[in-house]
Amino acid sequence: MKKNLLLIIILNSFFILSFSSNIFAKKAAIVIDFDTEEVLFEVNADTRNYPASLTKIMTLYIVFDYIKKGNLSYESQLSVSSVAASRSPSKLYLEEGSSIKVRDAVNALIIKSANDVATVVAENISGNEKEFAKLMTSYAKKLGMKNTTFKNASGLPNRAQLTTARDISKLCHKLITNFPNEYKLFSNTKFSYKGKTYKTHNKLMLSYEGADGIKTGYIKASGFQLAFSAVRDNKRLIGIIFGGDTGNQRNKSLKIIMDKEFAELNIKTNDNKKEIVKKEAEVKKVKKNNYSIVVGTFKYRNNAEKQIKLIKSKYPVSTKDKISNVVLIKVSGKQLYESRFENFSKKEAYTACERLKKYNRDCFVRL
Repeated sequence: MKKNLLLIIILNSFFILSFSSNIFAKKAAIVIDFDTEEVLFEVNADTRNYPASLTKIMTLYIVFDYIKKGNLSYESQLSVSSVAASRSPSKLYLEEGSSIKVRDAVNALIIKSANDVATVVAENISGNEKEFAKLMTSYAKKLGMKNTTFKNASGLPNRAQLTTARDISKLCHKLITNFPNEYKLFSNTKFSYKGKTYKTHNKLMLSYEGADGIKTGYIKASGFQLAFSAVRDNKRLIGIIFGGDTGNQRNKSLKIIMDKEFAELNIKTNDNKKEIVKKEAEVKKVKKNNYSIVVGTFKYRNNAEKQIKLIKSKYPVSTKDKISNVVLIKVSGKQLYESRFENFSKKEAYTACERLKKYNRDCFVRL
């Protein structure tokens, strides 16, 4: 109870709206299930805000798409204009008249978040950044990002460049789906260019279990932003957070939210799993059986617990020596409780369900 109360206090403190004259500077967040695209958590997810360097996710999406279509290769050379060289930091300090390979440009955008490189990419694809921004917005509309307008390739301040947490989650989902091999680059923590090594700005990725990308962002008008992805037990969640007062606060807040959603999916950290296995091993030798049967789904936990007791008492053959558990799930945004029996082999699970169905009991198998 104390843990839940602490969670509520921390989240409420983060998501108090910023009542400044800037109506776009509200805090926002969203977490989605990658497999189903179901929204697991959202606050102000459709509030328009400045995307800051999350803009570069779209710039990278277009680069990957151009490579896929054969319009670019990782070895292509991109020329550097005076406009690109003049961009403000963060940057690689590219010199006018020089060039950079697409491979190095991609790493610079992901890890260094280089603004000069973003302009180089834009100019080499579309001739100038204004035209590239139109291309970005066109891509956004095709990806279902209904509330997004791009005005540059980097995320540098522009009052008309706006997006939402929901739209950025869609962009991340499409990038991972459409370019799974390219997405692996987002897990890199450093890269070297001309003898200098650059380290990632994504500090949460370095410490969060299962994290594998994707991008940080910041301008003064937006606060600290983060698009984030993590996989635990083959379940990927994508989390977006806008409007952090500091990078640490942003990371801490999104960590809490992501942990909460993984926990509600009954996905625990490795440390917790080790402790659970250790305790079960003290009771008996645990078989390597990972199938479960679900014997009921309920709105209230006490009903789910009653169902487990009923099945145990009336059908002991089907549930003998099996672990019973009530598991919280989400269906169409609603919280429900499943009554489960665990530790079945595949054959045992289907046999048990067939037996229960003969008695007109609901039952299905989960892996």
